[in-house]
Amino acid sequence: MSYVEVSKAVKVGQTIRCKYPKHGRMNILKWHEGTVEQVGVGPNGTYALVLEPKTRQYRTLRCDKMVDTVLS
Repeated sequence: MSYVEVSKAVKVGQTIRCKYPKHGRMNILKWHEGTVEQVGVGPNGTYALVLEPKTRQYRTLRCDKMVDTVLS
């Protein structure tokens, strides 16, 4: 999915799985998956607050940095 498709398609309660740059800025991608708890628009674009079930941690992921995104 492209950035525009992801930013329009992501909704609260969905399960998301995507690759995201490690530490938000490196050229190394890491898989993130979990439930979308919140969606919003900040000064840098659309973001999703994701709760990862394995670690019980929240991650704030920008939609324009997501790669190979799968929503269900």
